[in-house]
Amino acid sequence: MIITACIAAFASARATHHHPRADISACKLAANLDVYLSAGFGYEANCAPSTGTLSAFMIFVDFIDEQAIETPQSLYDFFLPAAAEWYATSSYGALALNVTADTSRFYRMPAAATSYGWERGLSSATHQKYIQDALDAYGETIPPTDVLYVVPTANAAAISFSPTFMGDKSVTFGLDAYKTWKYLVLNHETGHTMCLPDYYPFNGSATGLYIGGWDLMGLISGPSPDYFAWDKWRLGWLSDEQIDCVAEAGSTTHTLTPLGTTGGSKAVVIKHNSTDALVAELRSANGLDFASCSTGMLLYTVSTITETGEGPVRVLDATPGSGGCLGDELNDAPLSLKGTASYTVPGWGINVTIVSEAGDGVEIAVEVS
Repeated sequence: MIITACIAAFASARATHHHPRADISACKLAANLDVYLSAGFGYEANCAPSTGTLSAFMIFVDFIDEQAIETPQSLYDFFLPAAAEWYATSSYGALALNVTADTSRFYRMPAAATSYGWERGLSSATHQKYIQDALDAYGETIPPTDVLYVVPTANAAAISFSPTFMGDKSVTFGLDAYKTWKYLVLNHETGHTMCLPDYYPFNGSATGLYIGGWDLMGLISGPSPDYFAWDKWRLGWLSDEQIDCVAEAGSTTHTLTPLGTTGGSKAVVIKHNSTDALVAELRSANGLDFASCSTGMLLYTVSTITETGEGPVRVLDATPGSGGCLGDELNDAPLSLKGTASYTVPGWGINVTIVSEAGDGVEIAVEVS
């Protein structure tokens, strides 16, 4: 049976600003094309579409040594429609994930699961062979699609994790989806197909080293998994009118509405230089961040010359030494009138101070020296 899930897009609200702004183009830091998955604007690597409809095709596989004991439909239901609804919410309706799946059967891979050597450091060649074996096992023509999802039986312990092959935008799921990350691993890996980097460290340090649990491109199971406003802007989910740009020395004030709500101004981007910026955004327990253990004005730096896995985005901790919450020091990083209300970025000459909190909006003052 071929089934299709599609969460339809709806129009994103536009914000009106009531104070002067710098030319927005000044804050659209250009991607460095020599940096893999650079966090700047204009990165080109055959990225999947991030607005309109992203089409995906899903097939299910098992192995002679690790055979399926469930149905393909049960695994489809594990991921969808929840993952598509996540994108509809995070994108304010700008992106519809449309997944067509062949749930008629599991297709038997030509080699044993243990033969693929599925371990950290999986080579591109080995990964590509696994994907080709899945396509050969399927044996049918894949319809035109933006992303291929290869879903193994949950009984395949040897397929231990879920990487993305960027060459042809294929996501190969693994045991970590079923045991740890649940359906959100699809949103993380599909984020890579749209050219988003990893925000967790590749050096083996704690997953939350750079950003805590503030974006699922870092810790997938974090309490505040919604994408950063910076990436929503890059993906086309936030309009230029919803971003305030500060590119010169001086004092400005800005009123932001929560990232998890539709409409209004969502972020202030303060340009530091041609490759680095500070971003302020208001995080609340709304929408996808309903499990947040701390809310307020989140500050983080963006570097377009820092590679994926090395901290291209780094959350700034307004409450250092607090112990954090829900297992990570950075999970209570935001500024708030109930706690720390002002933060100066070391070495950058930038200070952000909360002026007032009223209703769904927070006013901040930005000082750039």
